Amino acid sequence: MPVTVQRADFIGFEALRNAVQDAPVDIVQLGKGSMTGTLVHASVGTLGISSGRFSRAMRTVGALSDHRWTLGMVLNGTSSMQQIDTAPGDLVLIKPNQELFTHFPTQNFYATTLLTETELFAYLESQQPGASEAAVLQQSAAVLATPPDVAEVRINQFRTLLKEVCNEGPAMSEEAADFCRRNILDLMTTPILEAAAQRESQFHISRRRLLREIDHYLTDAGSRPIHISEICEQFNITRRTLHRTFNEIMHIAPMTFLRHKRLCDVHSALLNGDSATVIKYVAREHGFIEQGRFAADYRKLFGELPSTTLHRAIQWMRVIAWWTIIGCWLLLCQVSC
Repeated sequence: MPVTVQRADFIGFEALRNAVQDAPVDIVQLGKGSMTGTLVHASVGTLGISSGRFSRAMRTVGALSDHRWTLGMVLNGTSSMQQIDTAPGDLVLIKPNQELFTHFPTQNFYATTLLTETELFAYLESQQPGASEAAVLQQSAAVLATPPDVAEVRINQFRTLLKEVCNEGPAMSEEAADFCRRNILDLMTTPILEAAAQRESQFHISRRRLLREIDHYLTDAGSRPIHISEICEQFNITRRTLHRTFNEIMHIAPMTFLRHKRLCDVHSALLNGDSATVIKYVAREHGFIEQGRFAADYRKLFGELPSTTLHRAIQWMRVIAWWTIIGCWLLLCQVSC
């Protein structure tokens, strides 16, 4: 899954005609002074990402994409789209080829993701049957409001993911890139899933059998990080069904269980590590992006820091090496005698 990133600072409002990677829009600068900012265009597989900062008020007119759905969010600042005000963290859902009139009254920091209708609907249906129909029934451009406390969390999560894509994207492994893509999709589609008022489609197997099959799937995946959306897709179940299954039988939320599994995989990897092992890289390959949170969760689960585990492994390897040398020396002494 290739990851590409293009990032550039700019001076002049003309750069913002390509604020979203699929189509140019018309720009009128409203605020006085030099328009400066930064534009980022990236792709994680087929998922497009466009984000930017700009310093002056402006008005835009045009379609953001002629063939892909756009899921947008203001990270800092405000906007008015089709005379509907949006606050930071609100999701803006825009159908392909829809002309928009958008007003940004101040400086702004925005983020958008772009994906085809097939990809968007397949993902929504894998998480909650009927969710794609709910998306189609929205207006040509809909604003799904988000409570301020939830919005703050979503904004911080997207910033973290965007930073990871920009800094590490092209060097990500196939598995890490797919996990990052799923995190972004999960973050941007959650408001759509919450807005879909469809009855959940029940999966016709017992919860205990379902849990056994999920457990086998996780075991077969080895140490590869598994996102909750992948499980829902694989077993054709909704998140509600998955949550009920884990909570009723395991008495733990599925996301917590998956996080514990990934932490255990990291623990095993560090125990088999050596002096060349870099904890940050091991954690990233297992889906942990925020190093501070990873270290805190690791310590909470295992009672020690990742560095302590790795240090113990290295010390044990040295002990084994010394005993090997001593054993060889004793053997040579016996032979010589």
